[in-house]
Order: sequence, then structure tokens, then C-alpha cells
Amino acid sequence: MRTSFLISAENMSGNVCQEASAGSDFLQDIRQGTGGRERMAVLTVDCLELGQLPTNTYLVMNTETKECLIIDPSDGVENIVSWLDDHQAKPVSIWLTHGHDDHMGSVSDLKRKYGLLCYVSKEEEEFCESIYYNLSSMFGHPRAIEPDLFFLDRQKVKVLGTEATVLLTPGHTVGSACYYFPQEKLLFSGDTLFEESVGRSDFPGGSTLSLIASVKRLMTLPDDVAVLPGHGGRTSIGHERKYNPYVNR
Repeated sequence: MRTSFLISAENMSGNVCQEASAGSDFLQDIRQGTGGRERMAVLTVDCLELGQLPTNTYLVMNTETKECLIIDPSDGVENIVSWLDDHQAKPVSIWLTHGHDDHMGSVSDLKRKYGLLCYVSKEEEEFCESIYYNLSSMFGHPRAIEPDLFFLDRQKVKVLGTEATVLLTPGHTVGSACYYFPQEKLLFSGDTLFEESVGRSDFPGGSTLSLIASVKRLMTLPDDVAVLPGHGGRTSIGHERKYNPYVNR
């Protein structure tokens, strides 16, 4: 299943999460005008809802180079491969917001097919490699992955012709992370922040106190940052600052 919305530089103020027609592609078109400045990358973001729960798998592509970043590839690798083929995309790496099974079901297949490296926070390494911590045994199909490289909190990463910042946001798991693209005003929040809610903290390694602290950390971002969560609909920092009951706890 795909959902959709459209964002451009012209409408990045106010409510940046406007509904689009049901059943259409989920597309975020980030167009940055040059205005005499250095030209910025033009990115598209497509979301595939995959897996048993289902989970939002994000495909972020530079429209000029066709390089593509895959965030949280859930089960359904054939859908991801089909999207990549249809868009003539060149996958460059896999980023995980955390190590739960529903967010990494296609990692092994994608690594084999494209020779990709998988990135996650260092604190999340044990979750990826343990069928207990990654919940795959609970889902009835025990499996594990071995991440290749590890992010640090506040690390700045050059990718797709732009820059992202890694924000460690423990609580849902010990090493949950969000990926913030400041130029594009995008936050991939995993299972830390949802629309008017937050992720669960009752799984192994979870902490309600840490989760609330992480959500408050995200509230330091600008209001017009679009939030793309691991499940459910998109939102914005401004909306969550106003309506999320966990923000003021």
C-alpha cells in the first residue's frame, strides 16, 4: 500500500503534511531554488507500507544521480526491487532507525542483491543480532542481521548530495535513532515519534523515561520539519508540539 503527499519549497511553511488523493504514490518533491547560492540536491521520497504490521519503508532518491537511500526495509523485498527497477534507481546504502524485525526484514536480501552496507546506531548492534531483542522470535520467524557500520549521536553524514544528522533517541529501544535532513526539513523518526503519539516502551530494552526525553529532544527542531514515522501517517514537529500528549509530560 502507498500513501502520498507533496511538499515543495513553496509550501514548506505551516502545515506541511497535506493529504493527497488516496491510492496515489507517496511522493515528496523537495525543490530548493538556487537564487545565486550553491545548488542543492532535489530529492524524492517514496514510502512503501510493507510487512505484517505494516511498516513504512522509505526510498529517498536524488532525482539527478538516481542514487537511492533505503530506510527501514521491511518484509517484501520484491516490492522494493520493483520500485528500484521502475525508477532506475541506484541503491547506495540501508539505514535502520532501530533493530526490530519489522524494520529490517529485507536487509539480508538487499545486501546480497546490491552489495549494500547496512548502517544503524552502535547501541543497536545487539538488537539486530539477537532474535530476542529484535522480536523476530515473537513474530514467529526467528532471524538476525549483522550491521556493517555504526552511527554516532549527532554524526553528520553526506548522502545523496545533501547532509543528514543522526539523532540518538533511545526509549523504544536502547539505540533508536532518527535521521534529520535540515536542508530538506525532513525527519525520519522510526518508532520514536508518531502522529500525536510515541512508540511502545514495553519491549526488551525499552524505557518510558528515555522515550519521553527523546521526544522532547525532537521538539527542539523547527515547527515546519516534516516527520515521517515508522508506522502510520506523516506529521510535523509543529503539529506534535501542539497536540502530542507526551510532549508536555
